[in-house]
Amino acid sequence: MASDATYTPSRPSIRNDLGARLDAARLAGSVPGFGWADRVAHWALRIPLAALLLEYGLDKFPGVFTEPGAYGVPAVLFVLSAFAEILGPVALILGGVVQTWRPRAGWLRLSGDVLTRAGGFAAVAAIGGVIAFFYWGSLYLTHPHLMMLGLAAYLMLRGNR
Repeated sequence: MASDATYTPSRPSIRNDLGARLDAARLAGSVPGFGWADRVAHWALRIPLAALLLEYGLDKFPGVFTEPGAYGVPAVLFVLSAFAEILGPVALILGGVVQTWRPRAGWLRLSGDVLTRAGGFAAVAAIGGVIAFFYWGSLYLTHPHLMMLGLAAYLMLRGNR
C-alpha cells in the first residue's frame, strides 16, 4: 500500500541552502567559508614586520646611550630610530589584538586603529631612514627593506580597516 503522506521539509534542502549561501557570497564579493580569515589575515602582515623591526631595534638598542653616532648617523636620528624600532612593533601588535578582538566600544576600536597607524608610521620612518642613509643609490641591495617599507606604509595608511 502506498502512503498518501508526502515529505515537506521544514527548511530548504542542502542544495538550495548552499546555492543561497553561494549567491549571497557572490553578491558580497567573498568566498563562503572564509569569514574567519577576515579576523586573522592581518597577522600575516603584522607579525613578520614587527619581528624584523624588533630584531633591528634590539640589535641597536644597547648602543643607544653609549655610542649613538657609531653608524655615522646623527645621534638624535639614531636614538629616534632605535625607539621607533622598539615601540613601532609593540604598537602594531597591540593594534592587531584590538582588531582581532573587535570590541564594541568605539573609543577602543579607535585606539586600535591609532596604534596600528602609529606603528606603521614609526616603521616607515625607521626603514625610510635606513634606506636613505645606508642604501641610497644602490636600491638593488635593499629589496627586504623595500618590502618592509611597503608593508609598513600599507598598515600606516589602512589602519585597522
